Amino acid sequence: MRENPDMKESSAYAIATKQLQKSGDLKKGTVEATEKGNRRGEMSKATRAKTRSKRYKMERERGERDQRSTSGRD
Repeated sequence: MRENPDMKESSAYAIATKQLQKSGDLKKGTVEATEKGNRRGEMSKATRAKTRSKRYKMERERGERDQRSTSGRD
């Protein structure tokens, strides 16, 4: 919503919910957390960043192509 002040709050929540469902943090079609979502919700921001970094490093070592876009991030 920072980047698009004209966006309605309900649209922003819908987008966020869909992304969390896609990543496996929320159960499909609901706003109920999965086991993974509960674990990640209890982590601090720094701890989540460390686990994310570790996963990306393992993917690179296996030779998987990194298709993440970091453009537009703060």
